[in-house]
Amino acid sequence: MPLIQGSHDGRAAIATIAIVDAAKYHEHKQSDQSLFRGAVPFRALIDTGATRTMIAPRVVSRLGLQQVTMLRFSGLGGTAWRPGYLFRVGFYERPPTDTTEHSRIMVLKRDIIGGELTDEQTFDVLLGMDVLTTGAFHLDKNGFEFRFGENGS
Repeated sequence: MPLIQGSHDGRAAIATIAIVDAAKYHEHKQSDQSLFRGAVPFRALIDTGATRTMIAPRVVSRLGLQQVTMLRFSGLGGTAWRPGYLFRVGFYERPPTDTTEHSRIMVLKRDIIGGELTDEQTFDVLLGMDVLTTGAFHLDKNGFEFRFGENGS
C-alpha cells in the first residue's frame, strides 16, 4: 500500500498533496499520455474533525476549477453555504522541490466534492474525513502515516 508520512508540531499535521481538476484527470485517463500534467502541490492541514475536504480560493484560481454546486457547512459560526468544486487528491511519493520537477503521485480513485475555505493563509487545503477514510490514517507523538489502496482507492 502506498504510504505518506509526516510530522506535526503538537497542534497541526501538514502534508504536501496534489489537487487535480477531476475533469482534466478524466481526460488524461482517456488519452495515451503516460505523464499527467496539471498536478499542483499544495500545503494540506489534516483535520480528522472535518467531514469534507476544503480548498482555499487561491487553489480554485490556480487550477481554474469550475463551481459544480453549493455546499452547506455547519460550524462554530453557524451554518454557511460555500461554493463546491469537483477534484481529486493525489499524494506525492516525494514532493517536488521546484516547479520543473516531475514527481510520482498516487491519485485517489474517488472524486471529491469539496467546499471553498474562507481565505486561509497558513494552508491551502483542509484534508477531511472524505479523503482520510479512503485509507488508514495513524497519528502519534512521532508524526503521522497515511496508507491507501494500491490503485489509489
